[in-house]
Amino acid sequence: MRITAHSPPARSWQVLPSRIGILLGILWALPLTLLGALLLMLPTLLLRGRIDIVMRPTPALLVRGPLADRMLEGHPFGAMCAMAIGHIVIAQRQGLTARILTHELAHVRQAAHWGFAFPVIYLAASIWAFLHGEDAYWNNCFEVAARRAEQEA
Repeated sequence: MRITAHSPPARSWQVLPSRIGILLGILWALPLTLLGALLLMLPTLLLRGRIDIVMRPTPALLVRGPLADRMLEGHPFGAMCAMAIGHIVIAQRQGLTARILTHELAHVRQAAHWGFAFPVIYLAASIWAFLHGEDAYWNNCFEVAARRAEQEA
């Protein structure tokens, strides 16, 4: 018997459940994604921005440009390098690293799991942390999971 370091190629019937799960996650988070598209994608394109498609490990649209830079720098909770809304990741033109993208794609997966209720559940997790004497951002369970995804990548 020969042992190899790689898996045998998946048969088409083995890949189908994974693709169905991805499609259902995209549909479940669609209200958030449409909000992100309406608020960011169209204005970004009109103002010399760029949209790229990220396929792995999670499908998402990556939006960058002058408008995204201004929005992230002037965010009410403080300057950010990137943020996710549904299946859209908004990132600064300069400074986007693989680690930051991995972090934001973790939030895309969270949105696919929780759907349109994700912003409310995220806010509830921040309130929970704050009420327990912890930092509302650093101790938010969704942020903890995204930082863990960074380290595992």
